[in-house]
Amino acid sequence: MGNELLRWRKESSAEDWISLAVLAKTSAGYLDQIAYGFRRASPGKAQAIEEATKKFTAYMPVKKESLVFAPQRATAA
Repeated sequence: MGNELLRWRKESSAEDWISLAVLAKTSAGYLDQIAYGFRRASPGKAQAIEEATKKFTAYMPVKKESLVFAPQRATAA
């Protein structure tokens, strides 16, 4: 499945990343945590992110399934 939100993050501009956060009703910091694998999105938030990414024609949208079922980053403990 890959990390589609991280791909979107790397392709987008900083302004588009912030706009995505506003459209998805979250913060850019929380999107970063999801994109880099520190958190998983809830089904509702994943839906909001998917719908928000569809509003940008310059980038491929993110599928909600890739956010809900993404593996979490392994932590050193």
